[in-house]
Amino acid sequence: MKRIVIVGATSGIGACLAQLYIARGYTVGITGRREELLRQTGGGHRNVLAVRHDVCDLRTSVPNLQALVERMGGMDVFILCAGVGKMNPELDFTEDLATIDTNVRGWTAITNWAFNYFRQQGHGQLAAITSIAALRGLAPAPSYAASKAYQAHYLEALRQRAWSEGLDIAVTEIRPGFVRTPLLSGNPKFFWIMPVEKAARQIAKAIDRRCACATVTRRWKLIVPAMCLAPARLLAKILHKP
Repeated sequence: MKRIVIVGATSGIGACLAQLYIARGYTVGITGRREELLRQTGGGHRNVLAVRHDVCDLRTSVPNLQALVERMGGMDVFILCAGVGKMNPELDFTEDLATIDTNVRGWTAITNWAFNYFRQQGHGQLAAITSIAALRGLAPAPSYAASKAYQAHYLEALRQRAWSEGLDIAVTEIRPGFVRTPLLSGNPKFFWIMPVEKAARQIAKAIDRRCACATVTRRWKLIVPAMCLAPARLLAKILHKP
């Protein structure tokens, strides 16, 4: 039976994924900053272990995860869903710093730990939620897009290490399109905003298949090439319109 740890399971994609795996009967470890929401996600199921966890607290982040994995008797799949991002039209550095602390500093600490855990164990799967924003700059949220590009490159580098060292470690990057989250709430300039439940189902399938990189939902696979090839000035007009 698989043992799965999900970081960032208090809401959104992380909570939906947790509920999917709980329903399968897997042993699921869930973490997040808000204890009440963690209890709601776990729903009192016997196969769920929960621990309050703040990815930005570098003193306790890794020790908390290590303790959780010991309680679970090991870990086969690690899924990192924790992340923040806000629209920042005024380029407020305080907002940027919060994004960097979570999506870069905290994210790197636990991603590094998870990969080394699987390296020592000899097998496992590391999956992380990035974004299609990793592909290009995003004028309304510069630090968010930049942090997602960082994550995408870091995961690719870990995948290269696993391959070059002959390790049985799958590194799965999930790039969702626009998901109905607070980041996009009430913003009319974004389209194809998908329900979080639909995104979670497709993400779970990609993780089951041990994909290297998966874009969800399926329709976003069609637009990714256009995003990559679009002239920078055209993209700026589309994304930065009032």
